[in-house]
Amino acid sequence: MESSNHYRILRFGPFEADLETGELRKDGVKLALQIQPFQVLAILLKNSGGLVTREQLQSQIWPKDTFVDFDHALNTAITKIRLALGDNAEHPKYIETLPRRGYRFIAAVELPEIETPDSGATDGAGRKMRKRWLWALVAAAAGGLLFTLVAWRLIRNPLQSPSASIEVAPLVALQGSQASPAFSPDGNQVAFGEYEGEDGAIYTSLIGGDKPLRLTVKSGVCCPTWSPDNRQIAFMRFLEKGFSINVISALGGAEKTLYTSGSGLRGMCAHLDWSPDGKLLAFSEPREDRSYNPRITLISLDDLSVRPLTSSIGPEYDCQPAFSPDGLKVAFERGSVGGLSNDLYVIPVSGGEPQRLTFDNSWGGSPAWTQDGADIVFSSNRGGPMNLWRVSATGGPPRPVAGVSAMAYAPSISRKGSLLAYEHGTFTTGIWRISLKDKTHLSDRATRLISARGMINTRPSFSLDGRKVVFESDRLGFSDIWYCDNDGSNCTQLTSLHGTAGTARWSPDGHRIAFEFQSQHYYDVYVLEVPNGRPRRLLTFPEADNGAPNWSRDGNWIYFYSSHEKGPLQLWKVPFQGGTPVRVTKNGGVYGTESEDGRFLYYSKMEQSGIWKMPLNGGREERVLDQPEGYQWFNWAVAPGGIYFVTQTDAQKSKIEFFDLATCKRAVIDVVEKLGFGLALSPDGKSLLYGRTESEDYEVMLVKNFH
Repeated sequence: MESSNHYRILRFGPFEADLETGELRKDGVKLALQIQPFQVLAILLKNSGGLVTREQLQSQIWPKDTFVDFDHALNTAITKIRLALGDNAEHPKYIETLPRRGYRFIAAVELPEIETPDSGATDGAGRKMRKRWLWALVAAAAGGLLFTLVAWRLIRNPLQSPSASIEVAPLVALQGSQASPAFSPDGNQVAFGEYEGEDGAIYTSLIGGDKPLRLTVKSGVCCPTWSPDNRQIAFMRFLEKGFSINVISALGGAEKTLYTSGSGLRGMCAHLDWSPDGKLLAFSEPREDRSYNPRITLISLDDLSVRPLTSSIGPEYDCQPAFSPDGLKVAFERGSVGGLSNDLYVIPVSGGEPQRLTFDNSWGGSPAWTQDGADIVFSSNRGGPMNLWRVSATGGPPRPVAGVSAMAYAPSISRKGSLLAYEHGTFTTGIWRISLKDKTHLSDRATRLISARGMINTRPSFSLDGRKVVFESDRLGFSDIWYCDNDGSNCTQLTSLHGTAGTARWSPDGHRIAFEFQSQHYYDVYVLEVPNGRPRRLLTFPEADNGAPNWSRDGNWIYFYSSHEKGPLQLWKVPFQGGTPVRVTKNGGVYGTESEDGRFLYYSKMEQSGIWKMPLNGGREERVLDQPEGYQWFNWAVAPGGIYFVTQTDAQKSKIEFFDLATCKRAVIDVVEKLGFGLALSPDGKSLLYGRTESEDYEVMLVKNFH
């Protein structure tokens, strides 16, 4: 093809790359892409159709005097480019990987026409240019009067201008991460949370302003929402045990506590919304039994009384309430199975039966109503990476929101003007190892085992010989099953299913891996022969979630939870070769593992905190431990003579503890910041693996001309 080295703008498909400004656009809308990924993309575009080696990329972007992990940096850059383009490594439309060599840009790249001097121009482009000028001269001579008449008509009756194009840009420039944007009712300001290390505060910023105003002093806050009169902001404050709902003047000052709850509330269920008439605040609160099954609750600002609006059942939880513009309805997300899948619902403020709007069973939420109340915008990974979608408030197929980059969360829509704000960013979750001197003491500090910037690596599991670690990772866009050597090297992708795969567990003989996978509607249990087998779906229950598999000690059975019956999730087991599932628990169970001596089954429940045991040959269940919390049902591991488990101490820190089954004594092993999903004990008992959030990098993006 013609060389592209002298062109400023290169186009491919709906995209265009401005090589001078370093900007990538899709259908005219600017996408968020950092400097180094754009530099890699630019080099690939300039060499479209040809191989660009890893060595070439390193020499041009990461020269020898640059102190960086090149392999990690390049892999991260390629992944971010693919996310921005909506590309896939297995079935690429734009960037092809040539293993151990480099990359090739495989889509057609369009070069814009350039004007060339008339003298000596003999190529096709020059002839076309000259023909255009000749035709223009003829037209000017023969049609001067017509031109004058048309121009006069245009002045008298100008053409209808097209709608303004969408503009996307960061709201503010602050250190740390900004999240949870909320527009003021007049549409002139945005409130948001800002987080820098252990510090955090609620800020407000004028649209187009450059000096955000800090409102709160103490950290541990989130989720601002404005009063309808623009004068106050309500927010949540996390306490050592529970949370409070506070208000503060929109100009700053002293906080006032409206409500305090002793129940823990974390993650995506921490959210607050103020009704348009100013009389109610909607939030999510765990039920009275302290199980982690939050429901939507309304607090009256007249007398500070509270009443539940929804009643989540069994493994369900209700979060992220949002009032409709007329104040008559509340949209919310209803999820199940530990937050792995959820959908949107709408319920009248007066109460009643919720109406389900989406049927994706994908991860997401954060509903926001459009100004006219006709649509609801929400975040979802229904199409791959997390993005913004919109659905009719009466139901129907969701549509993607135009002009918004991938990895978008928590939308907010202005009541006046045409503005949309959302969170954009990445967070890195890695797998870490702690070495044990004995059951209750460390022999060394925690070290990082598996990590990739901007990616989620979580829920590890050892092979029975301890030589391999299997885990779930989204490093190529979808959550898939990977495995590595036990030192974190030689990582290999085992599945490529374009859905959500996780909770992988090795069979006792080391030849198979059981895992859960959700493609469209429900989770199911699959078995994979290692290393080159094809996933095989086990016959469990149709039209139900079936997941969190684990093997029996003899390798003949696989335990799993199922929502097959009404009420709480129950544990079942099924022959791994196939057969009829057998019910194991009667009073709830979500994740189970057999004791080392094969006498007992230990298991956790979604609806209640703690760990239970029951004899394998049948008998009554017995609660042996009051931790972990129900929402951490996967954060424990059985050891000889005891159980390792996790307790959360505050919004940032968690403790890894050991419970001695003989003495019933607990010992703290380590304190971990931002502990993630999964806890695994090595077969020799000398190390523990766990997921940990290593970094969070969010910024609030402002979309102008949203409609």
